[in-house]
Amino acid sequence: MNGLEKSGIAKSFLGFVCASIGLIAASSVGSADADRYVVVEEAQSLQQIVERELQSARFAKQIANYNGIKSVTSIVPVDTTIQIPKPYLSKRDFGQVVFTKGDVVHTQESLVVNPPARGAYVHEGDIFTTGEDGFISLKFMSGSVVNVQPESRVSIEDIDCADIKTSCVIALNALEGEIESQITPRPAGQPPVKFTVSTPFLSAAVRGTAFYVNVNEGADRIGVTHGLVATDVAGKTNDLPKGKGLLAEASAEPALVDLLDAPQFIVGAESVLFSAQDRIRWKALPGAQKYRLTIAADEKLSQPILLSDVQQSSAALPESITAGQYYLSVAGIDNNAFLGLPAETQISYAEIDDREKLQLQILRTEGQVKITPSDYEGSIEYVVSNGFDNPTDQRRLVRSSTDSLSLDLDPAQDWVVQARKVFSINSVSVYSDEYLLEASK
Repeated sequence: MNGLEKSGIAKSFLGFVCASIGLIAASSVGSADADRYVVVEEAQSLQQIVERELQSARFAKQIANYNGIKSVTSIVPVDTTIQIPKPYLSKRDFGQVVFTKGDVVHTQESLVVNPPARGAYVHEGDIFTTGEDGFISLKFMSGSVVNVQPESRVSIEDIDCADIKTSCVIALNALEGEIESQITPRPAGQPPVKFTVSTPFLSAAVRGTAFYVNVNEGADRIGVTHGLVATDVAGKTNDLPKGKGLLAEASAEPALVDLLDAPQFIVGAESVLFSAQDRIRWKALPGAQKYRLTIAADEKLSQPILLSDVQQSSAALPESITAGQYYLSVAGIDNNAFLGLPAETQISYAEIDDREKLQLQILRTEGQVKITPSDYEGSIEYVVSNGFDNPTDQRRLVRSSTDSLSLDLDPAQDWVVQARKVFSINSVSVYSDEYLLEASK
């Protein structure tokens, strides 16, 4: 008996059962506890059928053998029934690639893809490796997001989230580098998400939280930025709340640490416009050796356009950025390579469309300052800072008329004033010259 004859018998039996209970045959029939029978409605290869049913073609060869079909690329005739055994159905749980940047390799058994396409499915056993400029964001059926940072490697040990009656299980193994995880709890009344990450020296289990794991230089680090994480190092357990971290090394007791506080943006209001002439600035943190700056197109920071560690407490915007809304995150990194709590904000980026500078007339009498623009009717943004290169105080004021702007400023402090034209939220001019207002002697 060949494979198609075997499938025909299965099809006839299935038709008899459906007719007996008064049902109309569908394209696929089965329950979570049984094999699935797929009735072919249009001519397709077995590989296409398996990929549609399981969100992956990884078991196409095994299912072809089970059904007696010699080639996964052979066209299966219409009305043939394909039987998919339950063990393969249990493997259909998956995540998806939602974003990639730079050098990323996706290894699936014997298949290696570089880079993986957005929307590609993620299954148990898959490995992701990122290069120096690589980044990949994975989203799982529970809504949880995992961001794999540059120079990292992570394997998917287990995914089982298909049945809402049981816990959603996601298990990762961080082999090298750093991953950041944002775990979305299931709705009330459903069993929880059981999200675990293992490294060479520790394991972590979480429910509804955000944290990162770093594997580097013979030590493993975990830092909690939201919620609670249960850790296990050689049988010694700790519950880490927000703001706590743990260092695990070979032949050493695990060490608890306090993460650095979130930095404070010097200018972070959502109404503030940025352009190529502006820098992102924040107040320096005691104990920070450098800072992690992320600029992304989405609130979860899973689509970064900039991901950089910087030494100073300021950074230029990337040249590739275009007009629009962006999300920013900055966190300090201490001398033990722990990433601190992040400060987050949203900005509007405008392109420079006019190279003609505004001219300002400024009159200062003690603490009273009067600024008058010349030869322009429209919105103007004024920037008043207490220094040129690294101000610790910066005020931005937008006025929609050519009337003079009056300010009360500390007379004992030097101030620097600039202004530019604002045509729209997406378009500004270059800045005027910088005007120094010296302190009263």
